[in-house]
Amino acid sequence: MLRLPILAAAGCAALAFGLPLAPQAAADESAIALLGAWHLTIHYRDEASGDPEAKRWDDRLWRFEKRGSRMQWTEYPIVVFEDQSGRFETTENDRSMRTLSYWEPNDTQREQIGRGLQVNPRGAKSKGLRGTPERGYRSAGGLRSESVSVIGYSESWSVQELGDKPVFTQDVVMGSGRTEDMQGRTRYTTESVSPDRRELRGRFERDGTRHGHFVLRRAADPVLLGGGGSSAR
Repeated sequence: MLRLPILAAAGCAALAFGLPLAPQAAADESAIALLGAWHLTIHYRDEASGDPEAKRWDDRLWRFEKRGSRMQWTEYPIVVFEDQSGRFETTENDRSMRTLSYWEPNDTQREQIGRGLQVNPRGAKSKGLRGTPERGYRSAGGLRSESVSVIGYSESWSVQELGDKPVFTQDVVMGSGRTEDMQGRTRYTTESVSPDRRELRGRFERDGTRHGHFVLRRAADPVLLGGGGSSAR
């Protein structure tokens, strides 16, 4: 297992949204309050599913770091807890399946979040975002291919409103020269920030059919299972 380093500059110790920093660091680091790792929990309902009233959940780990003039945002969709209670249940066939209800980390699971979660590199994605603290940060977009015989695919990620209540957006565009583009959007709109600035809560929306709420909790450095790395786009 490999402990992932967090590349944070001095002066970002508390990493709190909107807090003033030392004058020499403020110009470059005022919006890097996100630097480090965060565990994301999502509770939602899916209007397009066969059971639109079913309570569904998802979780993942986000990690932000400074890479030169860019802010690198990496998303790990597979996190592993030592205590899986509440997340998964065993069926009559001794198979493990996701709990069919909202899952919220218990005290033991929160303790592991605080000391470092395990993450699987499979399916991980990473984006380099450019911008400024005032204007926000955004990755490059645009389809990879406009050929009539090749389907193009592109993702664009952005972080806005860094000084107050951050808004995280992930846009997907897919299409070719002979078809209309298909677009998808996932947005996390922060509505409240805890007094210690280590927990964000807000509204979750995906593709106009999935609606719910999210909690973003400060986490320690993640542990990468099995080596490997994240896929950059």
